[in-house]
Amino acid sequence: MSTSTLTRPFADLDERRLLLWLTFLPLVAFFTLVWAIPIVYALGMSLFADPTTAPSFVGLGNYADILTSGDFLLFLWNSVLYAVSTTVFSLVIGLALALVVNQEIRGGSILRTMMIFPYLLPTLVVIFIWQFLFDPNIGVINQWLVQYGVVEEPIAFFSTVEWAMPAVAITSVWKFGSFAFFILLARLQAIDPNLYERARVEGASPWQSFRDITIPHLRGAILIILLVRGIWMFNKFDIIYLSTRGGPLNATTTLPIRVYELAFNEVNFGGATAMAGIMFFLLAGVAVVYFKVFEPEKEVAH
Repeated sequence: MSTSTLTRPFADLDERRLLLWLTFLPLVAFFTLVWAIPIVYALGMSLFADPTTAPSFVGLGNYADILTSGDFLLFLWNSVLYAVSTTVFSLVIGLALALVVNQEIRGGSILRTMMIFPYLLPTLVVIFIWQFLFDPNIGVINQWLVQYGVVEEPIAFFSTVEWAMPAVAITSVWKFGSFAFFILLARLQAIDPNLYERARVEGASPWQSFRDITIPHLRGAILIILLVRGIWMFNKFDIIYLSTRGGPLNATTTLPIRVYELAFNEVNFGGATAMAGIMFFLLAGVAVVYFKVFEPEKEVAH
């Protein structure tokens, strides 16, 4: 056996390693430039007072100031309330509509087409629509509420402490509910119809079929929606800011709104980056718990 024959497997191995590195390095470079460096830079800024003009190292002082401020828990609660309510209602409404459309009823294709329209509309247009609908003077919703005796006088939804957050949440669900709808509809249409037929022959009720067939097949999609949409809405800024500017009386001030206020209204970039850092660590912790508890990779494997 020649020496070249013996060394050929090692040469092939080196070629594969080189190809792997050539494929892997651009990906590492991309994530380093657009993900790792900005995060490290922002976390570094959070350790300084006035980091953009006259940096003064304060360590964790900015974090301590934020965590001990009287309003931090309110901003955190608003963020969690907004993210959870919009995510859950989007999921429930999206699932209900997906189940209806999946039955191939008359007009289902029209409903499917209509569901994408709110998602395509610019956020500013959506805000104008719902400010008009909720308007206390000419809004249709207030007219209906007064006409049917639900309330005695119109409600200024976006400028009332009790109603500002529900109004913003309703606006968000209307715009983003189609996200859950299309994911769940695609998953429903992938379920084998023979499973339902077999269950019906064996005497299963519609509820039992839904519980034992539909929900298990949708579990992976539901978990993905909860994670992705929950993180997205926790970080949402534009729809709240354009609706209420975080008011009234901080009733809709979430952590992203507060980051903006600290950075551009109070010119406190150290505090703003510290607040953003707290958001990052909170969401990272939630993601770790999510993957540990729900193990979505097993859903993909199945």
